[in-house]
Amino acid sequence: MKNIIFFSGCLVLLSVFSACKKELVDVVNTTITAPALQAPSNNTLINLSPLSNAVVTFEWDAAKTGNYTMSFYEVEFDKENGDFSNPVYKAITNRLGVENKLLLTHRILNRVAHLAGIAELTKGKVKWRVKANTGVVSAVSQSGTLELNRPEGTTDIPTELYLTGTATEGGTDLSKAVKFKKISDGVFEIYAALNAGTYTLVNKVSGEPLSFVLRNGLISSGKLENSPVSTKIIYRINLDFNTASATLTEIVSVGLWFSGYNAIKANLQYDAGGIWKTTFNNAWKVESWGKDERYKFRVVEKDAAGTLTTKNWGSSKKDNNRPTATEAASYYFLTAVDNTQYDYSYKFAAESVNTEVQFKMYSSGDYTHTVIFK
Repeated sequence: MKNIIFFSGCLVLLSVFSACKKELVDVVNTTITAPALQAPSNNTLINLSPLSNAVVTFEWDAAKTGNYTMSFYEVEFDKENGDFSNPVYKAITNRLGVENKLLLTHRILNRVAHLAGIAELTKGKVKWRVKANTGVVSAVSQSGTLELNRPEGTTDIPTELYLTGTATEGGTDLSKAVKFKKISDGVFEIYAALNAGTYTLVNKVSGEPLSFVLRNGLISSGKLENSPVSTKIIYRINLDFNTASATLTEIVSVGLWFSGYNAIKANLQYDAGGIWKTTFNNAWKVESWGKDERYKFRVVEKDAAGTLTTKNWGSSKKDNNRPTATEAASYYFLTAVDNTQYDYSYKFAAESVNTEVQFKMYSSGDYTHTVIFK
């Protein structure tokens, strides 16, 4: 009898499970129609301007599905002769792929063109299509074609960057190439001297696989370029690979500025590797209340148009005590500050007729300075 009851129970459970399974199948069973491309129209020519805020809107008719199922969209790009088996670029729309349109900046489309094999200063075509998916079934639109006209300027983004060549401080020996400081993804900065000669930028000290040059304020792919100067000039070079833009700013002078005197009391001379030095008579300003030992740095820069600008470098703290022999290294870190007479200044630990100061804008660590009493 127990065996009969158990067998009957199993039949009931199997019946319930079968009914549930059938109900689930009915719920997820749906249909989908392929989306139809609307814009941009086929063979549209787009003159890319990556440094602008221009965008291109890709639109398509929403896919129709059964059972009120929601569709999600992915846009794929490929070479003109590609079959989308390995798209060069993919993107989903806003709201996790629900919207049936996609906005891409000219900067991104410039990278799509590069990935499709279109060189700088040339035109070429790419294909695009839309894939609709419910999570159960999917459908793909017909493909559209765009013609992209690329300007000068690279789209590759290195993870690290070095400066090398006869015009540079390290010469052509790649083991002595000068490294850029990475500010953020694709953004680099370096303080370095350029001389007459040639240079190149490489993303590895081996020189492979990517190399770049600077032309007309843009970063371009290239192996070698003539230096922009015929005599030695110290520069702050800022590169943004996200926009392929380059800015060279001449460092005219670095001055040690005393708060008490409200003046520069010593000029630092460039040495190498982003370091300026001076040795001077460190005599503090005598005031009615004592001696004023406060100081910071003033740097004069000149842009490409010849406009001079003064930048102030000092402490992140508005007021400081004199440093001790065991002071933390962070006390000497350099921060861009305002031009007030007393605020955000450092303090010398002692007076000395032979005080050496080094202003260090090097790439291997935090911008900082050192003080040595001789």
